[in-house]
Amino acid sequence: MIKILPQSIYSTMFSSKKQPVIQKQTSAVDSVSLNNITKSPDYIPSKMLLSLLKSTLNGEKADASLFQGRSYEDWVRMYNLGQDNAVTPLLLDGLKNTPEIKIPADVLENMKLTEDFAKHYHMKQEKLLGEIIDLSSKKDIDVVPIKGIGFSLNYPDPQRRFGGDIDVFTFKHGTDSSKVKNNMTYAFDEIFAGKGVEIDTHHPKHSEFKYKGMPIENHRHFVDVDNSNIKVPMAKQVDKYLMRVFNPAEKVLPMGTKVLVPSKEFNNVFLAFHSMTHFLFGGINFHHLADWAVHIQKNSLVIPDELKGTTIEKFMNAMTNLSNKYLGTSVKAPENKKLEDAIFNKMLDPMGEYPTNKIQKPVTKNPLKVLKYKYDVIKSEELRKIELLGPEAGSVKGAMFKSLKYHILKPKTFLHVLRLV
Repeated sequence: MIKILPQSIYSTMFSSKKQPVIQKQTSAVDSVSLNNITKSPDYIPSKMLLSLLKSTLNGEKADASLFQGRSYEDWVRMYNLGQDNAVTPLLLDGLKNTPEIKIPADVLENMKLTEDFAKHYHMKQEKLLGEIIDLSSKKDIDVVPIKGIGFSLNYPDPQRRFGGDIDVFTFKHGTDSSKVKNNMTYAFDEIFAGKGVEIDTHHPKHSEFKYKGMPIENHRHFVDVDNSNIKVPMAKQVDKYLMRVFNPAEKVLPMGTKVLVPSKEFNNVFLAFHSMTHFLFGGINFHHLADWAVHIQKNSLVIPDELKGTTIEKFMNAMTNLSNKYLGTSVKAPENKKLEDAIFNKMLDPMGEYPTNKIQKPVTKNPLKVLKYKYDVIKSEELRKIELLGPEAGSVKGAMFKSLKYHILKPKTFLHVLRLV
């Protein structure tokens, strides 16, 4: 028996709601380990997924030839890849557009359950965001969702775009949102602290709390300008630019809730910068590419004068070409195959693109050799960032300082280092 378990990047947020599970009896796959299915690079399933995603976003037929003769295991991998990348609900229209594609009935049923789950989660977010807006308006505060539910309005069906938490930026009603003096982030915290909500203020970019179980990030800044432990290219300049072009305008969510959303100029840079930081420091995936494709399909690609010739422009161009290649957009941008391949390979196989895979682990417990190995790993990662995006993207010294600080603050982690990683 194989079970398909939806392990999306938002799974922990969805734990309160029952997750769909596929169970299928088939002698052909009874002996296949689900771990083996999900951990190997999903080259064929990724092509299946991207073809369906492209179909949905463009209202065209998918490439049916990609699906001919595919095994049940291939469909399992595609489903799990969709869950990990938070795009499963966006694949269903691709199947509807291409009726000759024959999908296993239980995989299709699970995809529909995931679609239903995404829709209800979006509805829950809209309801709670409406309550938050009403509470804040009584204190003369305007609330603007950034990313997430606000950006979902750019999709053909907003309720199919998975959302995790709700990110917001606040300012005094009737004032210029670009002026620091009008920022109401701390007053917004106080509204919920007054209701007994525990506010986490450890991060300089935003506070965090839960409102009726929904994670909320209340932004002081749009990007990470105060974290000296990581090198984020042009963070301060980007934050100032985003503040200047924020210019929120009123839109209406699917259930009728009126919200303010940022300008297309804001999304143009914010989406790119957010995705770039995921590429550099975390994990970038097809969810980020889908957002970028939807944005440039609607608004084309505009490089602000302030960003021309910078790391961010390189990344914007690379994401645009990936979107053109895989998701059906047609927006001209200079090519950078090396960077494009690195981004796509990381989407496909998050651990496969690291140059550290080529560094030989020490076969001794000698602490000096173990520490040397750790240094080589960090150095190779940072040099790779610099190679792909330029000197603004990496710093061996900064990364070493960050690692050292982490171990000093958590002394027990030194034991892990000395156990040969």
